[in-house]
Amino acid sequence: MNFLKHTLLSLSLILFFSCNSANDYAYNEKVTSIFLRQMEQIDEADSVFKDTSRVYAKGFPDSIYLSNKANHLINNSQINLRNMERLQPSKAAAKFNEGIIQYLKAINDYGKTAKQMLQAKAVDEKGKYYAQLNVQYKKLNAYPDSLLAIQQVYLQEVGLQPK
Repeated sequence: MNFLKHTLLSLSLILFFSCNSANDYAYNEKVTSIFLRQMEQIDEADSVFKDTSRVYAKGFPDSIYLSNKANHLINNSQINLRNMERLQPSKAAAKFNEGIIQYLKAINDYGKTAKQMLQAKAVDEKGKYYAQLNVQYKKLNAYPDSLLAIQQVYLQEVGLQPK
């Protein structure tokens, strides 16, 4: 009987850890996908917003295009924040999860600043928002390295190998 209890306990622990590993794998894949899409989007948007000829142009097509870029940043980051809220990360993934959430919030703020810049009428006000965008982008640009370091620790902790 003692042997049977020991075997069942061992089997249940193996299943528990393999399920956790599978859950961590699925979580990591989902979150990494969100992160990479957002990272590409913010880099593309920043290259567009750095083009002062478009930002300060009074032409209708440019303002619509830039406004759409800002709105996409805001909407996509909000959608991804909601997606992150639905996920149930393991205890080991908590720090990585929080880092991704902070990154998404920073992208949302960047999009809101871009929108304010585009709505500003006065050139000096537009310039103030333009400068804020540059500062925000520098902060956003620092996230990938720190998140990668956090992710590597998390993956090692749960026994997954980074790609």
